[in-house]
Amino acid sequence: MKQQSRTTLKILRNMLILALLILPLTMLGQNMDAMNKIDIKLDDGTTVILYGQSSKVIGQKTNKYYMLPTGLKIGSKPDGTPEFLFAKFTTEEREVQGGIGGAIMHFLMEWGLTPEQKVELERKLAAKKKGAKFMGAIPMSLDDKADSFRIISATMSDNKRTSSLVTSGKAPLIEGGKAAAASQLDKYGAQLLASTFEKANSITDLSVVLDYYFTLQTPAVKGKIVFDWTKLATQYDKISAEYKESHNGHWFWKHNEKQSYDEVRSHFDFLRESEVIRFEWEEMLNDERVTVIREAFFQYFLNAFTDLGDSNSDEATGAMTLADTLAVPDIRKGNSYTYKTSLSKTSIKRKTKVIDLREVRLAVKQPHQIVGNLASWYDQVKDNPKCIYSVNLNDPFFKHRDIRFVLDLEAKEMFDEAINYVTVNVRKKRSSGNDYEDHLTIDKVFIEKNGITGVKTYARGEDTDSSAYEYQAQWSLSGGNIYPKNPRWQTGAWEGVTLEPPVTPRTVELEADIDELKNSGITRITAQIAYKQFDKEVRSNIQLSTQKGEPIINKKIFVDKDTNGYVYRLIINHKKEKKLVLPWEPMVNDNYIYAVIPEDLMDTESEVFKIAKKTGEDIVKKASEKVLDKFEELFKSN
Repeated sequence: MKQQSRTTLKILRNMLILALLILPLTMLGQNMDAMNKIDIKLDDGTTVILYGQSSKVIGQKTNKYYMLPTGLKIGSKPDGTPEFLFAKFTTEEREVQGGIGGAIMHFLMEWGLTPEQKVELERKLAAKKKGAKFMGAIPMSLDDKADSFRIISATMSDNKRTSSLVTSGKAPLIEGGKAAAASQLDKYGAQLLASTFEKANSITDLSVVLDYYFTLQTPAVKGKIVFDWTKLATQYDKISAEYKESHNGHWFWKHNEKQSYDEVRSHFDFLRESEVIRFEWEEMLNDERVTVIREAFFQYFLNAFTDLGDSNSDEATGAMTLADTLAVPDIRKGNSYTYKTSLSKTSIKRKTKVIDLREVRLAVKQPHQIVGNLASWYDQVKDNPKCIYSVNLNDPFFKHRDIRFVLDLEAKEMFDEAINYVTVNVRKKRSSGNDYEDHLTIDKVFIEKNGITGVKTYARGEDTDSSAYEYQAQWSLSGGNIYPKNPRWQTGAWEGVTLEPPVTPRTVELEADIDELKNSGITRITAQIAYKQFDKEVRSNIQLSTQKGEPIINKKIFVDKDTNGYVYRLIINHKKEKKLVLPWEPMVNDNYIYAVIPEDLMDTESEVFKIAKKTGEDIVKKASEKVLDKFEELFKSN
């Protein structure tokens, strides 16, 4: 009985986390109204999906409409030249004599409407709804844990046919932004891909997939959601037995084996059937509105009670944050959900929670995917000698060779916030004469003028040395940091080199229970984060004020790519006790911090309080203290 009581207590405690996640949300940025959607088909067959911007007034629809990304196509330079290259190359020697054959392909993709399409869209939108205005594209976001730009190709996914495939990995967030891909194929891969290009096929062996998320706000309605956790506690044995009998499976809360998305959903539905969770409507709703609200609520439920792990691994990847609580395209695959055992140690404050839906609009992220096939665009470039051609490398003309450096698109986006420039030094040893040496600097101005590709031309002349060139890259971060101080020389590839920055962006979220903080006399919570940036210890603060009433605050930081995470500590500003500081804690591969206030912190006689108080008094004196040395394992290179 004691074990059962402890289990029930844990369940009730954990379920309170759900109540923390269901909070009234004001309009953040440009959230879209789930119930204000318009589809428009243009004369060329392009379908444009638009959502109205959410109104600050519940129940009111705005006339400002934003479109989902559409119009995927090959990028173009300012002079109109398509940014697509497919070059087949051969030598006169046979392969056994050292000859080569194959192809290189490099292209940039972008999405968006042409000026003519926008004029047509605005006209048709105004005709469909009086006073409607087209405002541009919906602000999109990406999944930090997965590639949002993917190439689907049987040929290019075959390691035997494709010796290298490099993509930017990130879908462009803005209209006109570009995603890049480059590959080198052997002679068979080149012939296979070329055959799908050149013949009148309905589809080629290359498709592009861009994955996005955008924020929809569910409608407010006359009704409420009731969480009757007391009923679950008092009837736990009965409910679990009924579930096992009707579903022929284990009750989710008592077993930690992995569950599929559908199995977790069945537990949620059973809690509704058992009236532990009740939706009570005070007005007639159509099925669409009911579905939107129920699905939004289930995503919060999924986040609050489960850890999502890799379906191919026995280890969970960690709790999803509030910003990740949606059904992404592959989230339903595998048996990867486990009951969350590492929830906050929040004390039980109430046994029943009622959410008044008249005051609540849930901001829920929705997936959006654009898929395009090269067959749709190849006709634009097939007769352009700048884009499609074949060369014989024995031709004297090709004794001049281009050395291409392609900037990683993640780095391109970071030039506005973190990176000043990257300098590349190039050298090529010649068998006779002076060695070739040159350099290239890419900064924001260079990108605006030339795009993300920098080119240096090497004149082979009488050089009989067939070895590749060497290069070294050095990055400058905002604030004057240079990394690495002494960059090493690396062997380049003739098809091009992708320049990847040594740092990567992380958006860290800090969440807290505002009511709990106020009741404890806490005016502000600060998550102080320590991390490696260019191999140096750097600190940033995320501050959450109870006066603003915002339960979630986030901040973008830039951390070294070869580290596994960061460390953080909570700094608490208290009305009476001033500054209290909790110990440092490591955070591995997780960008979500929940501000847990220890139960003994407000007990002035407790050891927890005494240490926090003393640390708060010493924090100014030890501002220069290095903390990362205490967490060596976290910052070892992968």
